[in-house]
Amino acid sequence: MIGDVVREAKKLRPDELIVVLNGCMDGSLAVVRSIPGVTILHYPEPLGHDVGRAAGAAMAESDILLFLDGDLAIPARDLAPFVDAVRRGADVALNGLGRRLGPFSRWDDVTRMKAFLNRALGRPDLGAASMTAVPHALSHRALERIGTAALAVPPKAQALALASGLDVRIGGSVDVISRNRLRETNTGRGNPVSRLILGDHIEALRAVMDGAGPRLGHHDASRRRDLARRDAPCATG
Repeated sequence: MIGDVVREAKKLRPDELIVVLNGCMDGSLAVVRSIPGVTILHYPEPLGHDVGRAAGAAMAESDILLFLDGDLAIPARDLAPFVDAVRRGADVALNGLGRRLGPFSRWDDVTRMKAFLNRALGRPDLGAASMTAVPHALSHRALERIGTAALAVPPKAQALALASGLDVRIGGSVDVISRNRLRETNTGRGNPVSRLILGDHIEALRAVMDGAGPRLGHHDASRRRDLARRDAPCATG
């Protein structure tokens, strides 16, 4: 599978192609080594969820960074719109799943949290589009603004990008839902991966609230919170 992913990416003629292998025990290293023009970062032990993308981004020198999943081969024609979006001025080009998600009543907790993050940061138009999902692309300017370390927590990177005024938009639409590789850790309600992603979104909101305040800059109208304190004086008749 990793070979197909790399070969499709090469059709885009990238200036550099970085493959991060961590904890792979399935022969992926040998497959990637057989493909010329690839920079390989190989870690014998697992790095943990999404850390690989941060490690790869730290090495990247190109103006446009396209992030893919080694388990999901996507045709180059479907990847091109994300690169083109950044080339036309976007800082972050997300995968817009739109109608593929179905009605809101059928969304899972993770999808609803993705949409909530975008709405809380003033971008309901993004729906549930998220840097948690591939493919997505970044400008190098975005990478410098949010920092490579933030990519280890994709919702946090997205929240920082939105909060800092970067140009975040939908770059294309690729069905990664029906093609997602099912494992014991990502199936069933409250599975480990969904709990991790929900925690990532809480961390993302916390990071933005540290800078914009607990209401994320939203107006508090004329609410007199001082009168709601337990020790506030009570009027008597």
